[in-house]
Amino acid sequence: MNILQINASARPEGANSTRIANGIAARLQAKHTGAKLIRRDLAVTPHPMLDAAGLTALFTSAEQRTAEQAARVALDDALIAELQTADIIVLGVPMYNFGIPAQLKSWIDAVVRNGVTFRYTETGPEGLLKGKKTYVALSFNGF
Repeated sequence: MNILQINASARPEGANSTRIANGIAARLQAKHTGAKLIRRDLAVTPHPMLDAAGLTALFTSAEQRTAEQAARVALDDALIAELQTADIIVLGVPMYNFGIPAQLKSWIDAVVRNGVTFRYTETGPEGLLKGKKTYVALSFNGF
């Protein structure tokens, strides 16, 4: 059993969303003896924002990428691999200015990849990461 916890608060300490997500992850580990927990704190280790260089790297074939492009794609690939191996996902999400933090949006941009984590079908997009249970610890205005 693999648990992936994503903490999206800009605050590395004292965030309500992180406190709640930590509690959920601890209960899941107690319930699933031997479960492996991967905790990714996006305040401590932020992922680069998707920019022109990142898009160019993604749309360049692997064999034609420069070393910088390959390194940029490898960052996204590592996040995707964490998501693919997770059986359970715990998201600690604060709401800032009526929306999700930029750190979480950057993580989403990194892991949502056509042909890898979703695909387009005749009836619309289809997720390719099946059978995963997700818990969202959402906090706003200190609650």
